[in-house]
Amino acid sequence: MGQPELLFEKIEDSVIEAQIKRLERIKQENIVNNFTPKAVGQPCTYDDFARLDIRVGTVTACEKVKKADKLLKLTIDDGLRGRTIVSGIAKWYEPEQLVGKQVCFIANFPPKRLKGIDSEGMVLSAEDADGRLVVIGPTGPVRPGVQVS
Repeated sequence: MGQPELLFEKIEDSVIEAQIKRLERIKQENIVNNFTPKAVGQPCTYDDFARLDIRVGTVTACEKVKKADKLLKLTIDDGLRGRTIVSGIAKWYEPEQLVGKQVCFIANFPPKRLKGIDSEGMVLSAEDADGRLVVIGPTGPVRPGVQVS
């Protein structure tokens, strides 16, 4: 019998982790590169659209909602009395990133109670090819409360 040899090389955890990260990055790149938009939704009329009161507001305060991983509580200057909107964007934004930012929101949804907070509207966002949500707002500063048309 000859000298014993290792049949397999030991692979360190750090090498495995680096390979997993590389494969995850490649997977995300493939998702983005192979993105095709969803089909256009059901037809609606101008009157359907006109019923939505879409406005611009400035975020004056923002905080994470306790016991909720996905929710942020935004205080918005809407040019009127101010309002609170709870939005499921905490995975993509830290609260301090949104303070001072202007956002588009639907102002005429009835209030909905989420995690004990009355949410008075819905912040609009776009879902990118990689699943990331991007808040929608004007490209230049406007007065809080102006309507989007």
